Amino acid sequence: MLHELGGGSVLIVEGPSDKSDALRTSAVVDDIIANETHVVDIERSASEGSASTEPQRENQWDKQLVRARAAHERATGAETTIAIIDTGVSHSHPALASRIDAERSRLFRYGRVHAGTADTLVAEAPADYYPSVRETTQHVSDDVHGHGTHVAGIAATGRNETGIVGMAPDAELVSLRSFFFERIADINPAFPDETIGVLMGSITDILLAIDYAAENGVDVINLSLGQTLPPDSRAYAAYRRVIQHAVKQGVVVVVAAENYGWNLDDESEYVLPADVPGASTVAATGPTDKRSHYSNYGDGAIDVAAPGGRYETVAKSKRTDSDAVAYPNPTNEVLSTVPADIYGGLYDYDFGTSMAAPQVAGLAALLRELEPDRHPRRIQQAIAQGAVDLSGEYTEGLGAGRIDAPNALDRISNGR
Repeated sequence: MLHELGGGSVLIVEGPSDKSDALRTSAVVDDIIANETHVVDIERSASEGSASTEPQRENQWDKQLVRARAAHERATGAETTIAIIDTGVSHSHPALASRIDAERSRLFRYGRVHAGTADTLVAEAPADYYPSVRETTQHVSDDVHGHGTHVAGIAATGRNETGIVGMAPDAELVSLRSFFFERIADINPAFPDETIGVLMGSITDILLAIDYAAENGVDVINLSLGQTLPPDSRAYAAYRRVIQHAVKQGVVVVVAAENYGWNLDDESEYVLPADVPGASTVAATGPTDKRSHYSNYGDGAIDVAAPGGRYETVAKSKRTDSDAVAYPNPTNEVLSTVPADIYGGLYDYDFGTSMAAPQVAGLAALLRELEPDRHPRRIQQAIAQGAVDLSGEYTEGLGAGRIDAPNALDRISNGR
């Protein structure tokens, strides 16, 4: 046995595949789920990174909509911790470095947990499917792709000269990297190019990261990730047990709804971990408070919505004429931190429910600062009760509505 998760309800074991049927007949075994390692598909913006240190507050339309700065007069996430389960978080970014707890940060790879520094494959440039990669020595939880740093910045960018600020600027970050590059030559010998990488992940590593966070005292877990699985997949039960154990440990779990444009109430396939009860599942909206064109939705699955970038249609999102739309492409996406060694700059735009989820994770940290002992469900309820109910076209299926930070603080402060 490698690991015991969820208070003993899920076991990670390793052994020969021909022994699985015998193990399944054991009276103490409910079921066996084979680990699934998969290639990770992360869509990203095509915009260029920027090293500018000029004030960019006006470009944070997302924080303006949710009234983050007004909320910061009452709470900033001080003395709280957010775990980012993702591609890593840049340890050298000037707006994040002081926020990262390197001692608790980890890499989860093929069922093993790693700490400290190691040789690591990192994307040479902003990556889509098969990027060029290079080997470098860095902390195992440092970002290898850019996605995790962008997510972390939305949740907890510290105050800096650019004017960009995260939802919880004084929260501490724990980087739990559950994705990693492999050379395509090692995955498929038919493609012998040693310079090309494939981003990989597995169910086991994500479950390990969730359980590690819950057992190591974080307040909030952000999961800007997901995968579709068939309706007979038994992975749902494993996710449910581990997430619900984390909630019992006092952790607020926030997950992205994913970007297929599906009504999750009508889908037979699982979207995990978005479909798991106990977590706050977040859909994405744009600058006009409409559901973003790519966002999954469905009132039975979505708890709240938050700014994730882009408008309600692809065509509108791609408009570059400021006379046509208030925020032309790419400024209708979400501006946040990125690794300079990959992007060539410190900030960039991106979009997705991946960007919506950390808005909620950061808000949960603000509430936790005010009420550190409040049960996660009460934190989630305050966020939902404080949300703005949206109406009109492209607003159905967004749960309680789009989050509003001061309203949520009012709900938790009043003990509702």
